[in-house]
Amino acid sequence: MNVRTLTFLLALSTCFVAAEGRADPPTPGSPELVEPLSVRALVADGKHNAFTAMVRWKDRYWLAFRKGTAHNSGDGDLVLLRSDDGKEWTEARRVNAAPDDRDPQMLATQSRLFLYDPAMDGAKLTSFVTYTDDGETWTDPQPVYLPQYIFWKPLAKGDRFYATAHLKSRDGTARHVHLITSGDALRWDKVSTIRGGNWESETTLWFAAPDRLVAFMRQKYGSPKATILESSAPFSEWSERRAGPKIFGGHAVCTFQRVTYLLSRSLEGQQTGTMIYTYEQGELHPYCALPSGGDCSYPAAVQDGGAMLVSYYSSHEGSTNVYLARVPLRGKR
Repeated sequence: MNVRTLTFLLALSTCFVAAEGRADPPTPGSPELVEPLSVRALVADGKHNAFTAMVRWKDRYWLAFRKGTAHNSGDGDLVLLRSDDGKEWTEARRVNAAPDDRDPQMLATQSRLFLYDPAMDGAKLTSFVTYTDDGETWTDPQPVYLPQYIFWKPLAKGDRFYATAHLKSRDGTARHVHLITSGDALRWDKVSTIRGGNWESETTLWFAAPDRLVAFMRQKYGSPKATILESSAPFSEWSERRAGPKIFGGHAVCTFQRVTYLLSRSLEGQQTGTMIYTYEQGELHPYCALPSGGDCSYPAAVQDGGAMLVSYYSSHEGSTNVYLARVPLRGKR
């Protein structure tokens, strides 16, 4: 066997391994991953600043997060910042609907900005919603959906809104995730149970087509901690398959210039961090590792020219801070 033939066979073998999904994922610092264009700590005041949400609405950037004493302390408030340019930020709103306001979610329509607030009062959980039509005057928080359900990642499709809501319970067999829908983003109805009975948690939606919905599900305990499910209209039945990553957590899905990205807590090797993946033909591929570690993740992204502006939180520098990164879109390095 000559050298040229041997080289060809080795290359072919490598292709087969990659195609079957057995190749090791890139690690942070790998040349296969893109580097952020910039990263800065946006909120670093010694508090536990975490769980970000971000949208662009009426030519402004809006970024929400929880400020508390610690990750599970019972004293969190939601803080909403706004910016004209993504560089200078001012506080626009602070929400204290219950003793511990936790995981902000946002939905921007042409005329209205909604801020959702799953809030705790001891063991009691209520998801609230407040909204504005001008960015200045906000409604009082009002309950949304059912008690004890965490409202998660709303999105618009046509003239309808969709979201998930998962039951908070210390009993894994009681936990489940609902697909819910609304015509006004205020009153929500159950469409189906995506999955139940096995520590179901945060579940983020993405429309692969007008009549096909994909759900990226976190499993709080047990295995697998990352699952992708799919459903076709009317979204009453769901099929399940394993995902590539080892874990989902606080994850968001965005599509920019026809490329879909999933941003999530990740576990590459033994290191916890925040990773941006591309999602193509049903597969997730590591794209950009953000500087992060320990207690981290819950990212959100909006397009910023040929880049995405990404908010997330991390404790890798000691305190738990909110960070803002600019990451080039694929093909825009």
